[in-house]
Amino acid sequence: MGPMKREDPPGVRFGAVYFRKTNPPRADWERDYRVAAADGHTLFRHWFPWNAIEVAPGRFDWADYDRHLDLGARHGIRTVIAEMSTDFPEWLRRMHPGARGERRDGSKRISEMHVSCVTGGHAALCLDHPPVARACRRYLTALARRYRRHPGLFGYDVWNECTLYHPDRLCYCPATRRAFVRWLAARYGTVKKVAEAWHRHSLASWADVEMPRQQGPFPDFLDLIRFFNDNAFGWMKWKVAVIRAADPDHPVCAHGNAKSFCDIAPACGDDFRAAEPVDIFGYTYWRANGCDPLLAGDLIRGAAAGKEFWRAEAVGGHDWQDRNTTLRPQPDKDRMEDPANVRLDCLVSLVAGARAYQNPRWRPLLDGPLFGAYGWYGMDGSRTPRSAEMVGIIRWAGEADRRGLWRSNPVAGPVAILVLDEAQANCYARHGTTDFYSACVKGAWQAFRDAGIQCDFVKPGRIGDRALVYAPYPVALDNAVLRLISGWVRTGGNLVSEACFGYFNEYGHAGPRWHDRGIGELFGCREGDTAFAPDRAQTWAVKTGGGNLLASLYRQSYIPATGTVLGRDSVGEPALVRNRFGRGTATIVGGMPGYAYAFRPTAGSRDWFAGLTDAPGRRPPVMVSPGPVVPRLWDGPGGVFLWLVNTGTATARAAVTPAPGAAGFRKAEPVRHGRDARISRGWLAVRVPGRDAVILKLS
Repeated sequence: MGPMKREDPPGVRFGAVYFRKTNPPRADWERDYRVAAADGHTLFRHWFPWNAIEVAPGRFDWADYDRHLDLGARHGIRTVIAEMSTDFPEWLRRMHPGARGERRDGSKRISEMHVSCVTGGHAALCLDHPPVARACRRYLTALARRYRRHPGLFGYDVWNECTLYHPDRLCYCPATRRAFVRWLAARYGTVKKVAEAWHRHSLASWADVEMPRQQGPFPDFLDLIRFFNDNAFGWMKWKVAVIRAADPDHPVCAHGNAKSFCDIAPACGDDFRAAEPVDIFGYTYWRANGCDPLLAGDLIRGAAAGKEFWRAEAVGGHDWQDRNTTLRPQPDKDRMEDPANVRLDCLVSLVAGARAYQNPRWRPLLDGPLFGAYGWYGMDGSRTPRSAEMVGIIRWAGEADRRGLWRSNPVAGPVAILVLDEAQANCYARHGTTDFYSACVKGAWQAFRDAGIQCDFVKPGRIGDRALVYAPYPVALDNAVLRLISGWVRTGGNLVSEACFGYFNEYGHAGPRWHDRGIGELFGCREGDTAFAPDRAQTWAVKTGGGNLLASLYRQSYIPATGTVLGRDSVGEPALVRNRFGRGTATIVGGMPGYAYAFRPTAGSRDWFAGLTDAPGRRPPVMVSPGPVVPRLWDGPGGVFLWLVNTGTATARAAVTPAPGAAGFRKAEPVRHGRDARISRGWLAVRVPGRDAVILKLS
């Protein structure tokens, strides 16, 4: 029997991670599959830990995994194989002791137990050692060849969560050092050019080059951040290529951690790069992401860049890890015990555009520090109120008259946040953390969200079709990126930037005058004064024609040339300038409004962010009054749909208005709730239940 083709009819897949070698017990498998199939689940992902399968060199134990694919095929549950090649066989560590990973302090990595699988070998070795890479190729090839014709296979998932999580996981071993030298040779050509760029003028040969272990805003450390990312995603592409060579017929998936706002520089957590080599992308989101769940969905939709994307790991229950009486209460760890929060979490993922919703546990683990956590179903596989809530959503999503809904997709938002790798790297190198950068990003997104405005995420290479881009914490820019952004503005783009745009280049070098590099021409002003002193005042006001905008962190004033002053700081210095540049506009504000909003949101700041979209070509398609209801518009072959998601606990009344100049609402057909929707003079009013959504088909 040949491979099952991915189904063409649109819809949403529901499922979970089920098997992790030690859990669940074999005796329950058959029953659990029957329950899952009866409840509407159609997708299981199983972890295939290398250390649990290749039990000796070239000897593979596939028995448990064969059984699961067979059960899935019998019960109509497709299997995604999570290759888990970062869980290395113990014998490989013995055979190649020099391949152990090395931390920045020189200590060697041990063979860890994986906290989510309770098998050994986790993160022990480094793929930069050729014998390890050859063994990994053998394993991935054997895996794909064994299951490529299995009728239950959906596809493969590579690199679980696409991040190294923590700088401690970065490798400084001799093999990685050799890879770093090769990377430098490709980037610079000669060691003399490396010496000049790094200000290490006595580097006389490649043998003199070491991986920098001193963190700081220095060229060598900033290059190291670039290398670690290039190396990590190079290995990801290699794994994808190995699997595709063995099985070209099934999709390759991956899921990131939805933390590109903070993890790119310290831990290679770049969702945008992770999405590039795969067919389907996805993301994990739980409370430790440290952001709004809708922000995570918006970020991954931007990273996927039009590809199908999934919520690959949700949270279906409480978290018992690291809880004791010496800690302050942690209610966030219990929030997902409430079925209404499970429902809201699912709907937030769907409104962002996810085409699958999966849990990291169908039922909880029985071992390790994460035992008993996250499952929709009970420890013994029994149904729970949370699983019942999911069954209700699954059945609603699968009804025949939902097909039109799933054939449409979220429209582009009127504004996009610019994700700047060099700026995040500079923040990390300079301050030892990305907290300043990430707070600016999250605060800007939250301000737009509080104003009822959808905010997307882009990297510089994808701004071509955007009308309005907001640049949070843009303090460091590569020269090529600076030229790209300036060219985009010149041809009609509208840039709004926080302070110190491009103050440093990609090597952490600050020019004698900020307004050089073409920056002064772009914004129509020169530098007045700049203070990198975030401790002076947490927030201060920029007085604008519409009120007060709060800013924070770094502080900059301007001397206008061709630009128009739109706001001044407390001592009257120009702190907000807008300039006509070619066919577009460039606006700069002398502080970090995103950071200020993250910690001190005000109506005046929210209204300033909202006002950025108040121009033809930039206006949101619909607006609601400030409150817990988030509006999102979908469009496509299935029709036009209005989503209204109520993140609050109580029923809220939403008054929805179309964009100025747009035709008013004429007809609204209920798709989920909304039977009381009323249209008057082109406006729409409807009640939205708490922690739920109203969906209306517009015509």
